[in-house]
Amino acid sequence: MRQEDSNDGLPPLTTPDGKLAARPSRARYDKVKATVGLKWRRREPQPERMMRDLVDALWDAFGGNPWTWCGFWLPQPDGKAFHAGAARPDHAPAPAPMDGIAGRALTSGAAQREGTCVAAPVLDKNGRAWAAFEVKSSAAFDDMDVRWIEQLLRPFQAIERPAPPPLP
Repeated sequence: MRQEDSNDGLPPLTTPDGKLAARPSRARYDKVKATVGLKWRRREPQPERMMRDLVDALWDAFGGNPWTWCGFWLPQPDGKAFHAGAARPDHAPAPAPMDGIAGRALTSGAAQREGTCVAAPVLDKNGRAWAAFEVKSSAAFDDMDVRWIEQLLRPFQAIERPAPPPLP
């Protein structure tokens, strides 16, 4: 059975088993956007819950095929390293240095892409970066992935967060 997709006028792709894993990335991102949109529309914005919801939905869509890890990094109070926020499949075992791709995304306020890794800043309603979202994959990311990740992080801009600690 084919139904019309209201987003772009094209019929949705179907697979014999009905799983999203065989669908193109765009369809999987669109499914994630719809899933979290329904959850976030009905509730007061709470950053911790929103981070968990987004990580879980993205992992359900991309986990292991091809993503190997996704999660949020929050600056430590001293501003010299990150501690892990919501992440899948597991939290990072130790703080991450601020000089990696997530740190560059946080300090520049712009998404960064390096082959099999993408990091994007999480902005508050004043346009200040207060966290970074990072994704690792077994396959290289492209510009479409970066644009979708940025789009999925936009609802965080409705949240007022304190300014991140000053960076060295």
